[in-house]
Amino acid sequence: MLLLMLYGVGMAQTKKLVGTVYNSSGIVPIVGCQVHNLNTGEYVFGDDNGRFIMSVSVNDSLVVSHSGYSQSLVVIDNRDYSRGRKDIILYHKAFMLPNFTCYGLNPSYEGFKRDVATVKLPDSYKNIDDVHLTKEERRNATYTEEAPNILKNTKLASPITWLYSTFNKKEKMRRLYYEMEGYGEEVQQVQLKYNRELVSEITGLQEPELLDFMVYCHFSYYDLIRWSREKIIDEVRTKFYEYQYFKALEEDDK
Repeated sequence: MLLLMLYGVGMAQTKKLVGTVYNSSGIVPIVGCQVHNLNTGEYVFGDDNGRFIMSVSVNDSLVVSHSGYSQSLVVIDNRDYSRGRKDIILYHKAFMLPNFTCYGLNPSYEGFKRDVATVKLPDSYKNIDDVHLTKEERRNATYTEEAPNILKNTKLASPITWLYSTFNKKEKMRRLYYEMEGYGEEVQQVQLKYNRELVSEITGLQEPELLDFMVYCHFSYYDLIRWSREKIIDEVRTKFYEYQYFKALEEDDK
């Protein structure tokens, strides 16, 4: 009984843990993350460097969260407890939205009906599938209203419009949004395609050098979404060769 009591006291000991929360792509510290210890109820916020300090015991469960990222559940093991340090990576869950406009409608019911009735609908509603027109009939109706123009949206149709849509910042963001929208499912796959386990398997690195190397890679979230898993592996290997080369140069200088 005495041994069991001593074991329980030992397991209940607390220690200050210094943690740092990074994002999954460039391994950049996340400012103002929230950390909740489910075992003790303690709740802390990260600083401008993504760092937080919390009292923990072995097997404590920490919920780490931040707006725009998926929550992460971290269980403190003996290694984390003895080191007194924990690096945590959060993965994006936000998706870029297009520009939108907010309208203040009349608070009265009659005003609301009047405002809604006068709202101008976009032309896109004409393309909504319905029971009245088949695809062929809709195509014929479109050609009747406006003859097809093979130069439409090209440089020859309107050089000024083309230059604006190519170099204007707002138009670039619009194109980026539609491109990212096409990668909608890939957003959920980033944490499976690129993570510490994969990088460690490719390079053989372990903490803390593993995290230093991932900081050196500094892949953008945009690239990680577009790249396939095979492409990411090739990029990690290329970066690892560069990392080893520059590290060897630094050791020679010493």
